[in-house]
Amino acid sequence: MPGPKSPFPEFQRLQAYMDEMWARLTGGQLGGPRFCPPILEPPVDVYETSDEVVVLAEVAGISGEDVEVAVEGDRLTFRGEKNDRHADPNHRHSQMEICYGLFERSLDLPAEVDIEGMQVSYADGFLKLILPKRQRQASRQVRINVPVRKA
Repeated sequence: MPGPKSPFPEFQRLQAYMDEMWARLTGGQLGGPRFCPPILEPPVDVYETSDEVVVLAEVAGISGEDVEVAVEGDRLTFRGEKNDRHADPNHRHSQMEICYGLFERSLDLPAEVDIEGMQVSYADGFLKLILPKRQRQASRQVRINVPVRKA
């Protein structure tokens, strides 16, 4: 009398199916291009000092001139393109993990800023935006005398 059916052939078929799906998604073999989103979202740090809001974004492989920055209200958006400067049709990659293409990031700022005084720099793969905080007008009190009518 035969024993219980082994579950291992089912797992092997499932593994083979998953490997086939992964190969279709990534374009082929191991070490081939990995999945990159259509628009990259660089990681950022945001901090503030008493006078400024500073945004530090990790965007290796760009030139500072290729970045567009916009501020609308308290929302900052920066975008650009990260190009593969080492691309060569004669290269045969054995591994390809770096993503290239358009990048964009939008975030809410922790304070109102003055975009006119913004400073932008790029060094060592980091884009740094220094935005001066908008100076708030000191509140003032105005006394108004309202004449009282006698009835």
